[in-house]
Amino acid sequence: MTALCLARRGIRVVLCEATAFDTDRFGETLPPEINPVLRELGLWDAFYALGSLEAPGILSSWGSDSPSMQDFVSNPHGCGWHVDRNRFDAMLCREAERAGAKLLLNCPAPGEVRAEYLVDASGRTGIRMGDDHQYDKDDTLIAIALRLEGSGPDLRTIIETTPQGWWYTSPVRPGETMAMFFTDPDLYATEGIVIGEQLEQAPLTSARLESTRIAGTRILRVTSACREKIFGENWLAAGDSASSYDPLSGRGILKALRQGAEAARAVAENSQETYAAMVRSEFHDYVRQRRAFYAGERRWPESKFWSRRARQ
Repeated sequence: MTALCLARRGIRVVLCEATAFDTDRFGETLPPEINPVLRELGLWDAFYALGSLEAPGILSSWGSDSPSMQDFVSNPHGCGWHVDRNRFDAMLCREAERAGAKLLLNCPAPGEVRAEYLVDASGRTGIRMGDDHQYDKDDTLIAIALRLEGSGPDLRTIIETTPQGWWYTSPVRPGETMAMFFTDPDLYATEGIVIGEQLEQAPLTSARLESTRIAGTRILRVTSACREKIFGENWLAAGDSASSYDPLSGRGILKALRQGAEAARAVAENSQETYAAMVRSEFHDYVRQRRAFYAGERRWPESKFWSRRARQ
């Protein structure tokens, strides 16, 4: 997004992508609020051409044995979307290339590139810039991510808690489902977290996945954190390299698109202080909302996972 917006300003940009969009990138659900952002950024036609599955809402079993439904039908922005991250990310890179950026695929380390400015959009760990590579961490979740063959007719995202964490499942495209179980890394290492046992405690998730087959697995770090130094001399952090959110927020891509455009503005207009203040302010607002939401699950007071979050 940053490369696209800089290229549209006529600035020469090299965009280095570590893959060729041929690796396991687990799907994601975009909220209806993504629709006006895509239109504002001139990306709606390219996005719609991907043929992503519509997401009609979210079924949630959180803090109660009775599931609740967030229906997108009444949302003024329309439906949400289930996206294939490989296709979505490739689309964004093509749009940046079309705007004039030079795209390098399979390029995790670009070698020697002489440039006036570096934007670090490399993800949650970021590029180390001298001694100023510290993050203010608020939570340190991991996700056991499953890519599954098979899907049912229910297109809703399902969120469901268990005593040791919570499940997130959604279709990605016809015949493919994505599931993630979120827990603490120390619990995963010491408590013997077994996916089958976690499914037994999550009836909504278990029912969705009973006719699927695991096609791929991966452990992901999903720390909630904000970089202490967001910019420096001739460099700036964008996306998850600047601040990263819990997937529960459902705002990861929305944040990345909007803040990516603001990062481009900061580089082009030398307004890095304003950009950094915005990133920090939005992160602090997010932390308050996330803590309040986690505190709403009180069914297992003896659980290490939930008691830690209740104390927050």
